[in-house]
Amino acid sequence: MDFQSFVDSFYSPACVISVEKTENGYGEIRIMAGNKKYTDMIDMRLNDIESEHEKNESYFVPGSLYTDYFPENVSFEDICNSAAILKTEVHTYAHLNSVDIWFDIYAMPMDISDGNIFYCYYVANTAQDPNKVINKFGSSQTASDVLNTCINLHKADNLKDAMGSVIADIRKICNAMGCTVLLLNDGDYNILATDYVPDSNIKRVTSFVNFYDIATSWIDMLGDELDCIIIKNQEDMERVSKINHPWYLTLVEAGVKSVVLFPLRLGTELLGFIWAVNFDTDRATRIKETLELTTFFVSSHISRYKMLERLKKMSYTDTLTGLYNRFASTDYISEKIKDGKKFAVVSIDLNNFKSINNTLGFDAGNQVLIETANRWRDLTDARLFRIAGDEFLLVICDYDTPENLRAEIDKYVTVMREIFTVDGCDVHVRASFGYAEYPTDADTEDVLLSNANAAMNEIKKANSSEHVLRFTTDILKNEHLLEVENMIRSALENDNIFFNLQPQYDMNHKLRGFEALARMKDENGNIISPAEFIPVAEQVGLIDKVDGIVFKKAAAFFGDLLKKTGKDLTLSINASVRHMMKNDFLNEISDLLKSSGIPSNRLEIEITESIMIDSVDKALRCIDEIKSMGIQIAIDDFGTGYSSLSYLNRFPANLLKIDKSFIDEMNTSDSSRQYVAAIISIGHVMGFDVISEGVEDESQLETLKNIGCDFIQGFFWGKPLSAEDAEKLVTG
Repeated sequence: MDFQSFVDSFYSPACVISVEKTENGYGEIRIMAGNKKYTDMIDMRLNDIESEHEKNESYFVPGSLYTDYFPENVSFEDICNSAAILKTEVHTYAHLNSVDIWFDIYAMPMDISDGNIFYCYYVANTAQDPNKVINKFGSSQTASDVLNTCINLHKADNLKDAMGSVIADIRKICNAMGCTVLLLNDGDYNILATDYVPDSNIKRVTSFVNFYDIATSWIDMLGDELDCIIIKNQEDMERVSKINHPWYLTLVEAGVKSVVLFPLRLGTELLGFIWAVNFDTDRATRIKETLELTTFFVSSHISRYKMLERLKKMSYTDTLTGLYNRFASTDYISEKIKDGKKFAVVSIDLNNFKSINNTLGFDAGNQVLIETANRWRDLTDARLFRIAGDEFLLVICDYDTPENLRAEIDKYVTVMREIFTVDGCDVHVRASFGYAEYPTDADTEDVLLSNANAAMNEIKKANSSEHVLRFTTDILKNEHLLEVENMIRSALENDNIFFNLQPQYDMNHKLRGFEALARMKDENGNIISPAEFIPVAEQVGLIDKVDGIVFKKAAAFFGDLLKKTGKDLTLSINASVRHMMKNDFLNEISDLLKSSGIPSNRLEIEITESIMIDSVDKALRCIDEIKSMGIQIAIDDFGTGYSSLSYLNRFPANLLKIDKSFIDEMNTSDSSRQYVAAIISIGHVMGFDVISEGVEDESQLETLKNIGCDFIQGFFWGKPLSAEDAEKLVTG
């Protein structure tokens, strides 16, 4: 028979396939002839692989093994065997993930043979829309099965329930002993759902220590083009033994005789795997075509879910430890308060953690934080959060008595007694735990956290062998602290937070701009010293709210001032570490620029160097975003914290501020003067301008001029001014 003339009569891509019949089933499969549309598909595929081939010549040679042009594919072989040897007409579909194309496939037996060689013709049309594929399925039962799966996907309230229902359906469709869905999440595998016949003696996948390594090996077996792995008989098992022996051994040990396994893909992204074991191999073709389309819709559903989960996880997850973060804790505690049931909040702080950073370095400190999180992560059912730096938080629910609660906390104390080994060094790490209960100790989130922190700080200060303390009102010995906190809350509610502007000058007394300073009045209009309320605001977690009000008011005034005067001045605002670490900080600053009309290069944000200690990577990302807006960055209070030249070198700042404490002592000794001179030199070497704050007399001014300072700020040339007086200074 003239195979070439035969296939040339087809409009669609078509070829003639030969299949060798053997004692065990089938052997070599060859492509005997192909029409131009079919050979063009081969050429297009191989042109991407073999760039040196003459483009005018076809790769195809009649009678070649199909594996000369395509990866070995058991599904394809089964179709050819069914049509050529078993004389069964086959109509099915296949999905090519790498290009997201469906193929509508017909394999039809031919009534010719040559000894043990049998033939079929094979036609493959492309179909882009998977919904149309359902409508074209030759089996109404297949279409019905796929439709039921899609319905169950959307009926469930969450992904786990949806997959549980789907996996049960798939096991029944396959008439299998068991079925499993495995998800790939950020490099880790998680069993999402399983369904097994009751009393099944098949060994579960989670019983194998190396199972996730085996799952990884499937990626190489499938490559970019194979749509599934099917093992129907001993011959298939022997083939797997040769190409993936570790998996073969687990199959034998588990009592698995047959497997149909599909990757869950969306485009080129691998989401996981779904498989059925000991299935009805007599219905392999129908099972394959059902799962082909079912897994497409399952993959789409999982992908949408994972996208939402990734966004939520990004905003709720501490990047260093993988624990929930401060923002997640806020939402979680709010939900618990809404529930109205009792629970406890435990504030935790690692003891002497900064000494680890100072002696072993910050990488070692990070390792300690990661190991601490790993020890605590699954210790109990409590929810664990990393708040910042070495601060953690526990929320414990469902305990019966105070003794039960204390026993839960003690578990976290106990696991810290084991020595930490970091970079070959043994380190003893302990933690202090302070806790408060809702609603007994507080009925709002802020007060509950404040009380837990107070208890933690009290036990930490005690420096005793006891590491856990329950909050009591006796802990709050300093009533003034509570009084100031209440004043701050009242001022926030009653709009009694305002700002002053302190002028900044260059050494020739030319006005550079102003620093916005937070000010507060009590209910009677009395001014509260910033030295009194700012530390308390920082301690009780209200500083970001205070800062936010100062930002808005000062920026609105300054924007109007620039429009009126056209002056080239800078507004400097202070951002606390807590404020800057908020997820919406960048949006807040962006909105500030838009609402005030201040050019971005006329706004300067002062950041203390301690931010580089608390969260260096997140801080640098945030600072880089600020810089990309065109905003200036100043390092505030330099020299008073954990100064590090390596961090300073990474800090993309414009201005270095020398703390007032150094200026006060500058003229008392030669060494003090040299110290300030050294800071100025360091700043200049690193490309920063330098400003000294707290300049109060002429002698200090003259010294700073002599040692090369660029700008000054202080009472000698300008006290903090009201908005009205600041405007007079600019316009007068």
